[in-house]
Amino acid sequence: MTQTPRFIHLRTHTEYSLLEGALPLKKLVKDSVAKGYPAIAVTDTDNMFAALEFSVLAATTGLQPILGCQISVAYDPPAPGEKLRMPAPVVLLAQSERGYMNLMKLNSCLYLPKDRPVPQVTLEELDQFSEGLICLSGGAEGAVGKLIQTNQMPKARALMERLAATFPNRLYVELQRHADGDGQMMEAERVTERAFV
Repeated sequence: MTQTPRFIHLRTHTEYSLLEGALPLKKLVKDSVAKGYPAIAVTDTDNMFAALEFSVLAATTGLQPILGCQISVAYDPPAPGEKLRMPAPVVLLAQSERGYMNLMKLNSCLYLPKDRPVPQVTLEELDQFSEGLICLSGGAEGAVGKLIQTNQMPKARALMERLAATFPNRLYVELQRHADGDGQMMEAERVTERAFV
């Protein structure tokens, strides 16, 4: 007899995703348990403020907490004289204690350099602190997705190869399907998915 696969959210923003999330941790844990989820990941944007509270709340209910973070990555540095490009997200999930420690180091990298206009890590910092982490590509809003949408396929391919080398056997393409007001898949997601499938 085969068991039906169980669904697990691997990209969840809470009230700690400043200006992005409004979901209180207590409600997230309560709803996850009510829906029978065995585990859930909290991946707030550029911070891990919820990690301790989430772990304690989940542990009291039997829900497996997965600690992670949506990290902004400077994926396409500008040439001299070019305008600075905004970073794009990847989702990182800790798969071990070492991964959790590296996730905390990357969180420090987001904010410590004073020469960066917004929180972000470099590809070199990802290389340095990738051990024990699983990487989700970021979907349509991620670096690879943005390159695909602007028809920069060689750059998108090169970035995927770089991420695959940084996260060997731990890089997963993130496909997202959100409906617009008419119930249709959003165009950015359609374009990105078409390139991967």
